[in-house]
Amino acid sequence: MSKGTMIAFLLGIVFVIVGIVLLIVWWDKFLEVLMGTLGPMLVLGGALVVAIAWSEYQAAKEMERLTAQTQQISQPQQTQAQSGGEQTQQ
Repeated sequence: MSKGTMIAFLLGIVFVIVGIVLLIVWWDKFLEVLMGTLGPMLVLGGALVVAIAWSEYQAAKEMERLTAQTQQISQPQQTQAQSGGEQTQQ
């Protein structure tokens, strides 16, 4: 293990321990902050879900439009190919 890796590992352990101690000491303050940020987090999360759902809806609608357009274009070609095949058989 290199020296830099060992230092990073030890610093990580120290930060975890200090974080746990401060969370225990400031538990009431932590809950206040959590309660204060819960509303905005829900609003932003809900807005994100709505934006993703709207984007998926628009993409599905566009895919249906393109599929229908492709089928309309390919149908005349199929009928021409079928009529050409009928003429060769006669």
